[in-house]
Amino acid sequence: MITNYKYYRDDIRKTIIVNALIPVIIIAVFSYFLLFFGLYRAIVFRNYSVNAQITKTVEQTVSNYQNQTGRLSTEVLAYLDSKQAISDMYEEFYDFVNKMDIKANFFVFDSHLQPWLQSTNRIPEYAQGESALKWGFVSRMLETPDKVVLARPPAITVNQTLSVGKAIVEDGRVAGFITFDLNEMDLIKLISQNYSISAVIADKYGYVIAATNELLVNQFGKIDIKFRDKSGIIHLKADSHYVTRTEILDGEISIYTFTSIGYFSSALILAGVLLILLFVILALTIFLSARKIARSKTRVIDDIIRAIENVQIGKLDTRLNVNTNNEFQIFAEAYNQMLTDIKNLIELNKEKARQNVLSEIKQLESQFNPHFLFNTLETIRYMVIMDPSSVNKIIVGLSELLRYSINNTITEVSLGEDIKYTQNYLFIQKYRFKEKFNFSIDVDEEALACIVPKLIVQPIIENAIKHGFADRQSLSVQINAKIDESDLVVTITDDGEGMEPKVLEKMRDILATNKSNSSHVGLFNVHRRVQLMYGDQYGIGISSRQHGGTVVTITLPASRGECEHVEGVNR
Repeated sequence: MITNYKYYRDDIRKTIIVNALIPVIIIAVFSYFLLFFGLYRAIVFRNYSVNAQITKTVEQTVSNYQNQTGRLSTEVLAYLDSKQAISDMYEEFYDFVNKMDIKANFFVFDSHLQPWLQSTNRIPEYAQGESALKWGFVSRMLETPDKVVLARPPAITVNQTLSVGKAIVEDGRVAGFITFDLNEMDLIKLISQNYSISAVIADKYGYVIAATNELLVNQFGKIDIKFRDKSGIIHLKADSHYVTRTEILDGEISIYTFTSIGYFSSALILAGVLLILLFVILALTIFLSARKIARSKTRVIDDIIRAIENVQIGKLDTRLNVNTNNEFQIFAEAYNQMLTDIKNLIELNKEKARQNVLSEIKQLESQFNPHFLFNTLETIRYMVIMDPSSVNKIIVGLSELLRYSINNTITEVSLGEDIKYTQNYLFIQKYRFKEKFNFSIDVDEEALACIVPKLIVQPIIENAIKHGFADRQSLSVQINAKIDESDLVVTITDDGEGMEPKVLEKMRDILATNKSNSSHVGLFNVHRRVQLMYGDQYGIGISSRQHGGTVVTITLPASRGECEHVEGVNR
């Protein structure tokens, strides 16, 4: 191993020439000004984008409240005839408020501001006392009974909020009022989308409805006079801001967004000082170092970059042959060792993954044996009493079915073979239920040779019998199979009880998440085995209608390769 390395920094000093100084300075200065304008445009664009987003959301939300207020003002009187109608009205109010991103308290007052409906016991200040009819929010509703009114209570003691209201008109006179008081915290959360940008919502008189920065609000609850009705760059003694202002709802509300840019100027000045200092150091370094570039050194760098690019696209066979007797040779040796370790690790992981999949498949297969054995023995117990002459035939069918199911030397068979042994199970069930149970099998000839996991049809039929009969007097099961392009599609249809929508949705969730905790273990096991063996694009699909039967579709690749046969099933 080489120990007497030269340092690459000594070679680098010899590769820089004086002519590099001027283009470096030009590029740096150009980059400085480009950075300046780029950052400025980024600040402006970001501020404008946040303002536009807040504006759209606030306008849409307030418009929804306005529309709902206008609609309810024409309907509310019809709901006040009975207690049940009032309950329905409460439900309609709460349903609407709960659907909104910004919640609100709602009130329905009579013409003397006595509440008919209310979502809170705390009566707002604008509706307290007969004097409220002469000024403020209520007075504006009286003056314009055909319009929806927006207002922010101007009193300093009132929390910042926005109220939406309209007079209730009956026979040409004002019979009451309906109001929504938007939740201040929800408004603040809505406009607190970016911690680096402050936002303020104000009404047309400058009163603040919601603000993310209280420093922008004066002692009278209004937006600071320095920013009111302004946009663009605003210079202050302590700081400078970029402001975007947008009016909505016919000028009733203004949306302000503020970005502090004082740090921006300081950062640019600091960057300029550092750049000048860097130029001085660079010039001294260039004039004190060597004059030319060593092409041989850059060739090594190109080889290293090319090798790294190959690794990025998955090619792990590109090795570095570097004999430069410096740090690059150490890098090359470490790189080559890394490739070897990575390939060994990949192979190890592949083997572990394969073993894990095989283990889970075997575990899923083993779950079928006790399950259908128990049910079949139950059938024999019934038949001993009901039809003793048929017991011998049932036991023969059971023995063939058991030999087939417990043969752990195979996991795949032809579809024809799986259906053949499934017929044993169907005949056993036919003996048990007689004319109450019927089945039919319709499989395309070309589908019979397709390779499928062992025991994929029988568990589905067993599940159909178990859950399909319910209180029904009869059950029919149809088995169909065909090849659809490159897929084998096996369909098991029953006309049984079907599934309730909640049960169907739960079953689909189980299949999607591969976690079973239901009684439909047969469906899950078939689905899981198919996905483990062939991939997530294959598996089981279920459609069902309560009292209308169930359709289970198994999709597999249409493979016609060789498969192992079950030994000894006909002994």
